Amino acid sequence: MAVGSQHLSVMEIAKTCGVARSTVSYWISKKSLPARRSGKKHLVSVDDLVLFLRSERQTVPRALLEQVGGVYSQPVRPFKRCWEYWARDSHADGCQHCTVFELQIKECFTINHSPARQCTISCHECQYFGEYYGLPVAFIHQIGKPAAIYKDLCLWTGNRAWGQLCGLEAEELIGVGIEEFVHPESLKTFISYSKGRVQGNPEIPEKYLAVFRSGNGGKIRVYLTITPLVKPVGACLAIAERTG
Repeated sequence: MAVGSQHLSVMEIAKTCGVARSTVSYWISKKSLPARRSGKKHLVSVDDLVLFLRSERQTVPRALLEQVGGVYSQPVRPFKRCWEYWARDSHADGCQHCTVFELQIKECFTINHSPARQCTISCHECQYFGEYYGLPVAFIHQIGKPAAIYKDLCLWTGNRAWGQLCGLEAEELIGVGIEEFVHPESLKTFISYSKGRVQGNPEIPEKYLAVFRSGNGGKIRVYLTITPLVKPVGACLAIAERTG
């Protein structure tokens, strides 16, 4: 891989990751790994490759981490809370009357479904949410299986397959509490295992059987894999597979 390169060819990816060229081509053809055409070649950004490898729970080669840009190596810009972000916009007129401002809530979308929230913009359409929260978790939409990212037992986002599993549109998943999709039979175990995985408890299984609520109020049994993420700090990636 060329030093300083931010885009890699299929051959370079294969060499760096230690896989066959046909494997990389398969990743691209099934649209799991985003790529763009450059003449007769496919080129993949280093950021997209790292996000793909992480989403597939594969080891990320050190050479990639040394090159990666985007959300990994760029200097972190000063964080702004939502009312600070909208301060110079007409949207800010209602911020002072919103519970998010009154309680000084950092992650405003965590009360997305609260009647006390005054914001008139849907989170999935919100420029602020997209810039500060959506970008670091965008890789989830490359995962074919039902997948969601949550922190402190509240969803940051979920892909379309997760929404279908839970009987919701993907856009409706932002800010949903885990009790909305985990059945009471599995809620205590889910909470306990999630905390254990974040804390690095080696006794917590990576994959276990859980019961979800179906859209019609029934039960769905799934094998659930929980993986702590480096970013966002304290968040986990959950991937579900139906048992039958």
